[in-house]
Amino acid sequence: MANKKWKEWQKNKLWKQEVQKWISRFKQVDDNQVEWQKVYRAYLQSDVWKEKRDQVLSRANGKCERCKAIIFDPDVHHLKYDRIGGNERLDDLMVLCFPCHRDADDERDTETDAKRADSHYQARLNGFASSKYGDAWWYDREKREVEIEFIMYLYKKYCQEYEFDFDPPLDPETDLDFIEFWNKVLNGYE
Repeated sequence: MANKKWKEWQKNKLWKQEVQKWISRFKQVDDNQVEWQKVYRAYLQSDVWKEKRDQVLSRANGKCERCKAIIFDPDVHHLKYDRIGGNERLDDLMVLCFPCHRDADDERDTETDAKRADSHYQARLNGFASSKYGDAWWYDREKREVEIEFIMYLYKKYCQEYEFDFDPPLDPETDLDFIEFWNKVLNGYE
């Protein structure tokens, strides 16, 4: 009996080490999309992933979890990659048919791009405010006011770059130059 418990404990310990190895590999390449894809492809061949995949496939019972179609060659979709590397919870994964998987990937990518763009914008706003008002700017200033200053600063720079007239009392709802500029800001314009 003690030997069985020892073997089980040892198996669990090795499993946790394997999961930590994969988590570490993903963290090491987090900023490099090409390398991340290489690690991801290797991970999909690992025993850690195969066990997670089998659990989700068992739950789906041969059906797409989105459209409920019976599928013979199921795909397992990551709803998000926050816990990738063996720490995925079963509700982080879905069994999908190919068309549903393609749509789910597009939706996740759109959401990820939006989060990334917002994070980039917020970092730029914070950098602007910190350089102008100091690192603790949010104690003394209203974020909305500083954001308006930041947007006007960017818009003035944009107008100079594209040789537009800079008109501070603009209507952001109807000024076409400003709307074009704002779309660029939302897509990562420097």
